[in-house]
Formats: sequence, C-alpha cells, structure tokens
Amino acid sequence: MTKKETSSAWFTLLPTLPKDRVYGMFDMLTIQICFGIAAWFFLVGGFTGLYLPAREAIITVIFGNQIPLFLISLLALYSARYGVDQWIASRAVLGPRFNDILLIAFYLGSSAGWIAYAGLLAGNSVQKINLEFGGPGIISDPYWGPVIFAIVAILIGWYNAYLGPTALKWVSRFGAIFMVTVLLYFIYYILVITGIEKIFTEPPKGDVVADFGVPENFSRNWALALTLEWNVGLGFSWAFWYGQWTRLVKNESAAYHGTLWGWGIIAAVSGVFSALTAIIIGSFDPTDWILTAPFSFAILALILFAIANITSIMMLIYPLSITTVSRFPKLKWSMVTIIFAILGILVSIIPGVFERYNVYLAIISLLTGIYGALLTGGYLLTRGEFSVEDMYDMSKNSKYYYVGGFNLAAVIATIVGFIFYLTTFNPLTTQSMNGLFPYISAGIPTYFVTLATFLLLSKVLKQTP
Repeated sequence: MTKKETSSAWFTLLPTLPKDRVYGMFDMLTIQICFGIAAWFFLVGGFTGLYLPAREAIITVIFGNQIPLFLISLLALYSARYGVDQWIASRAVLGPRFNDILLIAFYLGSSAGWIAYAGLLAGNSVQKINLEFGGPGIISDPYWGPVIFAIVAILIGWYNAYLGPTALKWVSRFGAIFMVTVLLYFIYYILVITGIEKIFTEPPKGDVVADFGVPENFSRNWALALTLEWNVGLGFSWAFWYGQWTRLVKNESAAYHGTLWGWGIIAAVSGVFSALTAIIIGSFDPTDWILTAPFSFAILALILFAIANITSIMMLIYPLSITTVSRFPKLKWSMVTIIFAILGILVSIIPGVFERYNVYLAIISLLTGIYGALLTGGYLLTRGEFSVEDMYDMSKNSKYYYVGGFNLAAVIATIVGFIFYLTTFNPLTTQSMNGLFPYISAGIPTYFVTLATFLLLSKVLKQTP
C-alpha cells in the first residue's frame, strides 16, 4: 500500500482530517452490514426462533435490535464531528480515569468473545457440513473442527484489519451485497418450500421451562422477555463501536444513518433467517437447517458463513486496535492487531463457549446499555459541543478532569444502572430479585434509569461536560 493510500490517522491517536475520511454513506452501510451479519445475528435469531413462534420471533429480532440503536444513535456524532476515537471522545463525559476503567473492564475485557464467536460459527458450519459429506476426520471432530477453522478465520480477518480502512472498504463492498442477496434468497426459499402458513403456525420447539427452570404458568412471559433481552443486548452492544468508524466518514449524516440501518434492520435479515430455520428444525444453529437442504445450499452457506464471519472479525480487530493505540500510543499497530487475534483464538478454544452465547449477550446488554446511556446523556447536555484539546488532555488542567478524573454523576449513574439491572435480571441464574422480570425486560429499562440518573445528577452535582 503506497503512502498516498494511507493516513497516519488511520492507525494512531491523531484525529482524522477531511482528507483522511474515506467513507461515504454507501461505504458505511456496507461496512456495518459486514460487521453486523455474523455469528451474533445468526445465533441470536436462532435462539429467538427456538422459543418464539414465527410472527413474534421476527418482530423481536427486528425491533429488539433497532430500538436500542435508536436510543444510542447520538453516539455516532461524537467522532464524526471531531475525528477522534470513541474512547477519547468519551473522556469528556466520563472523566479520563473513569473512562479508562470502563475501557479496560468493559470494552477490551469483553471484546475477545465477539472474535471467538465469529470464528466458531464459521468453524461449526464447516465441521457439520464436512461430517455430513464424509470429509477429513479431524475437521469432522465436534471440538477440533470448529476450532481449527475458527483459527484460520481469525488469522484471515486479522490480516485484513492490519491493512486498514481502504482494504476494509473494498472487501465490505463485495461482501455486503453478496450476503444480503444470499440471505434474502434463503428466506424466500424457506417460505416457498416450507410454506408461509406452516411456518407461521408452527409452535416453537424450545422449552424455557426445561432449559431455564422458569415457572410453567409464566413460560410465555419468560420466553418473550428472555428473547427480547438477548436481542436488546445485541442492539446495545454496538455502543462500544461507533467512533472508530464514524471518525472515517465524510459527513455526520452518513455516520448516523450508516450505523443506524447497517447494524439495524438490514443486518437483522440474518437474524430473521436463523429464526426461521430454528422454527423449522428446532436448533439455534442455522447450519443444521443447511444440512437438510440441497447440496448446492451447503456450498453456498459455507461461502456465506465464511464471508460473514471473516469480514466481521476484520471489523472487530480494526476498531479494537485503533482504540488501544489511541490510549497506549507507544504500542505498535502490528503488535496490537495480532494480540487481539491471539485473544480471540484463546477464547475460541474454551470448551462449551459457543453454547453460552445467550448468557454473553445478556452481560453485554448490561455493560453497553449503561455506557450508551451515559454518552447519550453527555450529548444531550452539551448539544454535541466539546473541546478536542481537553479530550486529549488527561491532566488536572482539562475541563473534563472533574473530581480526580471521575465524573461523579457518571459513576453514580453507572452504579445505579448496575444495581437495577442485576436485581431485575441475573444473566447467570435467570433469576429476578425484584420480581419485575419477566413482566419487563432489563436492558431498555436500565438504559432509561441510568440516563435519568445521570442527567439529574449532572445538574445537581454540577458535573456537566
């Protein structure tokens, strides 16, 4: 790649200038479609279709993801306006020290799981299809097959992420069009071959009473609340990933709408597809439906899952790396990118991690819903007017230093949000201490509790950004 094709701002903490911004509206849509259509949507759609009938499953997948994106959509404007990395921008709202705590504990601490899930879904598909058609023994092994291909997928994704925004742009242009086309064809095939009436009258094959130990007389409430929580968790999960992309966009409109729709209803097509396959065969993994379809579908599905998850790994490792070098500028780009690839590989080899995806989503809903609420509140309080100089200044001289590097309003609101979420829904035990779940979900109410607390305390404590 020549010097004319690169910018130092693409790989460092420097804010992007107009000449560095290479993404228009179409590019933002294709990049976020490639980011969105992957293991997370395939699996959350599959889990949703396992416990809900078709009509409710489709509504839950689409609106369960789109509504959280509307709630946190203002996050797209921070970096689009100022050209800084997301976690540099959030210092203005959180204070530099509190920002670092959330950066390390929330963002960096949870993100290797996304890389692993993307690699494992692609690997799981290869293993099952290979086993069905009598391929090499080691690839057919239920543990080593998915892990081996996951490692290959992660390494391919890592290399493209290392190359930077230009490589990602061209790969995503092809990948997004291909994936949306194939998914729409698969959905059409399912509706025609299985029949619309049969699909929409088929009862869900999962059992929340047996799987989660919930009261039988409230099984429908629990099924609705749990599946909504998983989808809301995915919708809120994008809160960590805005600014690393929107800093590369030519205008605020493209940044706002590209993320809102690319991560939302367009990418949700993949969740609708896997929800329908789960309704038909009773498995959260869409690969199991592929095995019942013609052989040509197996080949097409392998290509789909490979492109979907490899492109998503690319879209994960690049923003993770740009945030890391923005915070720790002495680290080399090549070293940071390979570290995240290795972390993703290490998580992918943990036995049973693939099947615990729904628990992971609920935890992510807690973390990202709170973070999204705080940054939404910060934007509302300031109308998006911030000082770039003070964002970069982590000393006491910065107007965003607050009290010892902590915005007390944000700290207290975070604690309140945590308490409300965990007493409403414990993602590890699926218990509700306050009894509100399953009458309400936890993620969206926690967002509003956190936002209201933050806005109120910002005025009372005079901790406005």
